[in-house]
Amino acid sequence: MKQSRAPITLTTDFGYRDEYVGVMKGVILSINKEIPIVDLVHDVAPQDICQAARIIENNYNYFPTGTVHIAIVDPGVGSTRRILAIQENGHFFIGPDNGIFSPILERENTLDVFSIENRALFLKKISTTFHGRDIMAPVAARLASGMPITRVGPKIHRETCHLIKLRDPVLQSNGIAGEVVSIDRFGNIRTNITNTCLEKLHVEQKPEITIKSYVLGFSEGSYATLEDDKPTALINSSNEIEISVKNKSAAKLLNVKKGERIFIRGHLA
Repeated sequence: MKQSRAPITLTTDFGYRDEYVGVMKGVILSINKEIPIVDLVHDVAPQDICQAARIIENNYNYFPTGTVHIAIVDPGVGSTRRILAIQENGHFFIGPDNGIFSPILERENTLDVFSIENRALFLKKISTTFHGRDIMAPVAARLASGMPITRVGPKIHRETCHLIKLRDPVLQSNGIAGEVVSIDRFGNIRTNITNTCLEKLHVEQKPEITIKSYVLGFSEGSYATLEDDKPTALINSSNEIEISVKNKSAAKLLNVKKGERIFIRGHLA
């Protein structure tokens, strides 16, 4: 009988310089060598739980039903914090109970949350510093192979899970105040203001975006349609307001870092 093999995605702050990502894959493949493993991202800023939470929330739905999503940004590894297994909308999520799954846990959709405690599923020797390898990877491999989630440990109330508040944009009488949440490797400046939020704002023409002392225009096109050397805001593939410069780094040109404030002028529609 052919063994089940749903995909597993990995989202971590491990980077690629060390062996951490590779050895987790080795553990997964040792349990079921047919499991497809997808590296979603491994350069989350170290200990940046909020960034990882946004990445998981924005991207998990692009994977097929049954996918197991491991998310590890885990400053509390080795402490008494729990490790969660969540089943929601046909997807599984495994990671520390530190707020990394806050957007998923806060939704009203039907979901089941479990505390991973069944030591029979773990590696025999458990490190105090690498639960991703010793606990999360083997449990994820077994879920991806068809094991019922009820075997991981006791079901818990989602209200007992640790939640963090992601900084949302603020709708004001004269516009929307937001902030820079990340800089991608191309130097594009990603913000927490979404197109859905922008649609609540009434502007006479195109929106004007202010960041630091710069007032930027807005484009409804793509990167290729931007003017040379002119920082411009657009809607990116994650439905966020993003500031870009054609073929250059907007972050370097504007000297912008994560946490910088951004404002879009207008009034509520």
